[in-house]
Amino acid sequence: SLVRGRFGEEAGEELVRSFGFKKLPLHDPYQAPIGAVLVYGTRRAAGHVEIRTKTGFVSDFRNEKSSRRPLIGVYAKV
Repeated sequence: SLVRGRFGEEAGEELVRSFGFKKLPLHDPYQAPIGAVLVYGTRRAAGHVEIRTKTGFVSDFRNEKSSRRPLIGVYAKV
């Protein structure tokens, strides 16, 4: 499914409202469960969304390290 928000940092609210995700009480992206959606904000851009994988993180590219942007929330289906 497609998150319809214009900005990445708006994705968390829609994941909860429209797709049944729950916001997890985590502040460290490395503690996010595999498959969780991590939503990041920023002061200058639209934000960023990535998914936690077994070996790191993925958005439109793979990375072993999480984004350095401020983490807004970690969301998962529970």
